[in-house]
Amino acid sequence: MRAITLLLAALVVSLSTAFSAIPDISIVGQEGGLPQKLPGGYVNTFTRWFVERIGDDQPENISRDAGTGLALERLPTEGDDTFVNPTSATELWWPLDLEALQVRPCLEVLMQGGSPRYALAGLTVRVPAHSSGDCEEWRNYGLNSQPLARQWTKFEFAVEGGFRIECFVGKNADDGEEDESDGVNGGEKDGDVSETMKEEDETYLWDRIFPGELGALDDRPSAHAMFASQRMDEALESVAVFLSNVDESSPLANGFHLVSFPLTEQWTDLPRVQNEKGYKLLCLATAEPDAEALVEMDEGLVALTATSVLNVDVLPTASGSESQYLPQSYRTLYCKK
Repeated sequence: MRAITLLLAALVVSLSTAFSAIPDISIVGQEGGLPQKLPGGYVNTFTRWFVERIGDDQPENISRDAGTGLALERLPTEGDDTFVNPTSATELWWPLDLEALQVRPCLEVLMQGGSPRYALAGLTVRVPAHSSGDCEEWRNYGLNSQPLARQWTKFEFAVEGGFRIECFVGKNADDGEEDESDGVNGGEKDGDVSETMKEEDETYLWDRIFPGELGALDDRPSAHAMFASQRMDEALESVAVFLSNVDESSPLANGFHLVSFPLTEQWTDLPRVQNEKGYKLLCLATAEPDAEALVEMDEGLVALTATSVLNVDVLPTASGSESQYLPQSYRTLYCKK
């Protein structure tokens, strides 16, 4: 029996390693214009953290190393109990027995030795409490549950005027009619982007999910840029507070760490996956005047703009509660009481 148990444990670990592998990371904004490459296997070992704004009335069960008014939380990963590595730069999996997934855009910063080096378009994903078996919020809900940008830019660009993050959902044009009523933000259609983009001989229709609907200003790229830039300025203030409180005793003082700073307190419901093809999530961290124009641009040209790109496929997967290999750490999430 013990031999069988060890064999199953080894199988879970090997599957985790295979499915959580990420491609090499491209770092743009370099002198000379040519991107540098960072091995994906190495990046996959970086510890990931979330910085949250908190009030004095909230419980202090999270490290406050980030400074006054900020809390620092580490994302569980492989090696923590029986958790798996949730990071993926290509796919976001949606188990069929999870009723809802929510996202929140963030500025992600790669830190080395306590100092910022690169800025990333980020998107934090969670299972909201009302959809989990234990009525708790989950961020690591299994393989491919936390996306990571495949293209990074130098942190210096993040502090330049106009730098911001805008996020889009892209659905295959052939699927457009069957889920017309199933929009973002809890079922309401933003309707602010109707552009199409070709990828691998498929056409995608894009809706902007951040910043959200701007009413009469929806068709003005400058309005979205201004609103998103304001959110970025607020996040950069949190980054400044964070950095001022990182000393030699901080867990971030040594090595490489990916730290996420939210751009908003609000979470957005992802549209339900309608078929096995799923849809795309795209986030752009850029100082270009029209982020929407980058959606249609060739990847090589986007790299010349020093833009960070997060682009993943949202795909349905088998129910976690029905998996015979479900690790113990996830049983309270998938197995309802």
